[in-house]
Amino acid sequence: MLLLCRSQDKGFHVDKALLHVFTRSLPYVPARILKVEEVVEGDKVQYNVPPELSDYMFRDFLCSGSVHPVRLVQDFLVEGLAENWPVSMTTETTPLLITTARQQTCCHEIDSTQCYWIHPLQKDLGSDVLSPADRDKDQLLSKDTCISAGEVDRVRCKDAESCNIRSACPVVVDPERETGLYLLRPSLLPQMQELLNKKEEVNNKAGSRRDTESDSDGVTTVFHGLSGLVFRSVSVHVWAQPAFHQLLLTGVFSVDCEPITFLRQRLDTLLASYGVSVVTVQGGLRLTAQPMGLVGKVFLNHKSEDSISLTVSLNLDLLAVLLFSLPDWRLLWSHDQRFLKQFGPRPSPGTAFRPFSLFPEHFSFDISFWTGPSWEERRFHALVREAGHGTVEQLKLIDTFSHPDLSQTSYCYRLLYHTHTHALSHTHALLFHKHLESLLSSRLQVTLR
Repeated sequence: MLLLCRSQDKGFHVDKALLHVFTRSLPYVPARILKVEEVVEGDKVQYNVPPELSDYMFRDFLCSGSVHPVRLVQDFLVEGLAENWPVSMTTETTPLLITTARQQTCCHEIDSTQCYWIHPLQKDLGSDVLSPADRDKDQLLSKDTCISAGEVDRVRCKDAESCNIRSACPVVVDPERETGLYLLRPSLLPQMQELLNKKEEVNNKAGSRRDTESDSDGVTTVFHGLSGLVFRSVSVHVWAQPAFHQLLLTGVFSVDCEPITFLRQRLDTLLASYGVSVVTVQGGLRLTAQPMGLVGKVFLNHKSEDSISLTVSLNLDLLAVLLFSLPDWRLLWSHDQRFLKQFGPRPSPGTAFRPFSLFPEHFSFDISFWTGPSWEERRFHALVREAGHGTVEQLKLIDTFSHPDLSQTSYCYRLLYHTHTHALSHTHALLFHKHLESLLSSRLQVTLR
């Protein structure tokens, strides 16, 4: 049913008289905590996924046969690059959780404050002694959870009120001091490096049977690819994504073929018409677009006289927004079948998305509160995402005041509610805002003003 919302005291020619045109949308689903069990470097680890991330988990957008825009963009890029260098995409399942040591080794350029640090609920050592049959069963169960988390014992969904909320909240940690910590992978680089190391070990054990993909100097003729979901604990902003799909391509090439120059030309050919600029910087390339900013980069791993190792890292979600003219990256996570239905015929990049939500209204609310010395702004942003059901587009600090006699600080924030995925009314936005006030009092122990 098509609904037309109009202010009753304004004519059609008055500004903002037409508030929102939409068809009836799916109901809002509250955030949940997912209890997950994964095998991480031979150990079985149980942990809770933070509730604000629950809707991003196990969606399987990149599975074989998927027509989701991020998969279509991945296929477009891989096919485009494979015209000159073959691309070998791995099909091996990798855990969402990584160890602190992996993060420090391979993700040193990612700020630790942007990581989702996880305290495990339970850790069983020595799971690497499982029989091959048990390993296959474990991998099968892990694969099934990506399809239907609620139907598999290894991933159990519970209401936030009945779970250990504290264990799933973002924490501020010093990874060099605290032991036993894990984190949701902020990048696929650690797992890409692990896969390449395994491949090298297999080749070394093969002895005289040399890898047909490389010459005597280790120079390859192929890109090794890995894609999947990564997580960043970032502030609430219109283009800030707490989760997105990353595509990594890594290879070792002859210096003579000038791979950086070639990649710039090839990526420019593939993406320039969609507003992506490919710029040469020290040590690689940067891919940017307006208004979102950075959408990818190419960087050197190491360089010798004869060869150069490089990695291409691309944000598939933001590229999907550009290639299919989506008004908002959050649409990619919509459960509305009308969204995926448009991509059923596998449209070519450049085919514009037809919005099913027209002129969605913006609703603005302020919130003020007193905090103590243990205030953590990251946890506030996490609660905003959870309480707002992902409808808070912007969060802005508009005032702050420190009491001269008390160890308290007052903050005032302005929240902008706006979404293209649901029918958002003033009543909905106000209910979400009141829920946020309740969570602030109960979880962060702040005093509302």
